[in-house]
Amino acid sequence: MPVSLKDDERRRAPRVEFECVVMIAHGTDGFVAHMENVSAVGCCTSRPEDWSLNIDDPVRLYLLIDLRHVFSAPAPVAWISERFVGFEYLEPQPLPA
Repeated sequence: MPVSLKDDERRRAPRVEFECVVMIAHGTDGFVAHMENVSAVGCCTSRPEDWSLNIDDPVRLYLLIDLRHVFSAPAPVAWISERFVGFEYLEPQPLPA
């Protein structure tokens, strides 16, 4: 059953709005999404139309910060809703500039 984090008290780090394109890689498959917000411990993206992954599935995120900078981190799927997908980084990450 999809889970949604609507309770701010459950967040371990403050989130900031941040927009960029995200490539979500899972094995040999990939999905393209748009970043909604980010924190040091995770992020939220739009849910791709062809989304087929489940909570806890391991992925690698590639955030296309700009044409010269790509940020990458392993981050299993933490939650899924009809419109969004949340990821929790395996280790805290610096926020994009």
